[in-house]
Amino acid sequence: MLKGLMDFFTPSLVLNGTEERQYILRTAFDGLSVWKAKYAINVSPFYPRLRTHIKEAALIDNEIWVFGVDGTNSQHIIDAVKIATEFYQVRASDILSNVYIKNLNAENESSHELEFLVQLNKDLYRSTMDALKTACAHFGIQQEINVHVYSANNNPKIPKPALHQALKSGGASSVQTDARKLKYKSGNNAGSLSATIRTNLHVAKLEF
Repeated sequence: MLKGLMDFFTPSLVLNGTEERQYILRTAFDGLSVWKAKYAINVSPFYPRLRTHIKEAALIDNEIWVFGVDGTNSQHIIDAVKIATEFYQVRASDILSNVYIKNLNAENESSHELEFLVQLNKDLYRSTMDALKTACAHFGIQQEINVHVYSANNNPKIPKPALHQALKSGGASSVQTDARKLKYKSGNNAGSLSATIRTNLHVAKLEF
């Protein structure tokens, strides 16, 4: 089992610098029971009063987590943000102003040829950007949104040119790559392995 939060959470950075965020919403694709089986981390259930389709939320290290969230599903994003705004008592724009994504990857990747996997991952990023745009429109957000993506420039599953193309096809007005080479600790989806990896940070801008 993974023992540290850094094995599975995404750090908050900005282009060529760092940022301390006051309100942090973290989401997981897995349901809470599956997630807890993978990671030996204490959680405190959070029961939102607002009516949402998603019911599984918890406090971990004093931050709100929402489980069972498909980032390509705008309703899932909307529900997760509603839970976060209830917990922190802030506006949706305070949660969505900076969005962080770590290495999206298509399911069952080992069964696909590399060229096809790259296309699947491009579709995944594009769909995620589309869902973010829809969620922002739902909340009436008019400000610029920064979408920070952790992905190595030479990632064979979606190299930098393909990633930037996917983000722009999803509505980004521009995409920049951080000048730094970053390192962080990350775990696999099964929760059985972790390693310190090198990556790059890309920042896409959604304008409304």
